[in-house]
Amino acid sequence: MALSKVGSPYFYKYGGTGPLGFDCSGLVQNAFAAAGKYLPRTAAQQYAQAPVHVPLSQAQPGDLLVWGSAPDFYHVGIYLGGGRVVQALNPEDGITVTDLAWMAGMQLHPTVARY
Repeated sequence: MALSKVGSPYFYKYGGTGPLGFDCSGLVQNAFAAAGKYLPRTAAQQYAQAPVHVPLSQAQPGDLLVWGSAPDFYHVGIYLGGGRVVQALNPEDGITVTDLAWMAGMQLHPTVARY
């Protein structure tokens, strides 16, 4: 579901849970719901309630990548594999596939949660 929104008229909307706009955690929540899995609303809740947390080196496609530090995680996306993440990034970029190397260059390093 999340990948189907990349490059479409769907846009970033703070607090958005779709269908007309998503923020980061709203996109993740909606994507998992489309696959039959309920996730809580915020990035912090999505991380806290995940049954498994692993190092970034063990991330698998479908894992959540969460930025910030407990309990104040502020951003989340879905790992695609190959060092890429789909995310509702910001109002300028909207829903995009981003290379983690680009984010690491900005000193943004995620934590991994698995459902």
